[in-house]
Amino acid sequence: MLSYNAKFEELNTLISDWKWSELKYGLCREYISIKDVISYANEILSNDVPYMEIIIQLLIADDEEVDDILEKLVSCEESPSEDNIKSKWIFAFIYHAFTYSKDKIFDIIEDVYEEFDYTEEISNLVPYMPCEDSLPLEDRLKRYIEQNRNIWC
Repeated sequence: MLSYNAKFEELNTLISDWKWSELKYGLCREYISIKDVISYANEILSNDVPYMEIIIQLLIADDEEVDDILEKLVSCEESPSEDNIKSKWIFAFIYHAFTYSKDKIFDIIEDVYEEFDYTEEISNLVPYMPCEDSLPLEDRLKRYIEQNRNIWC
């Protein structure tokens, strides 16, 4: 389990567009809580969003009902692949650490690397891993942040 605790409220300020399938993935792995999902639903309700009636059900649901309602929302949207969902969460944690915990960034990256089964996607950001890129580690991190910010933010 990931030991780095990124508050979803802060993650959401960095990456504001979340799909229900991404939230379900995070909820299932305890990256976020039911309270976070409901808070997100409440936040986007003020926008003109599809499936408003289901989102309202989510807002008034008991904790035990949230998974079923969230599943309804997931089935209503075009869900990204699991690889894309993982990539977004990986970036979210690293970007959060880059923004809020820069002094521990490489320890956090190691934690994220382990949590996501040693994904090749960020192996060049892990200090102990060999890298074909001759750039300094900090420069590789900045490049990763910039490239992924263009994708996810």
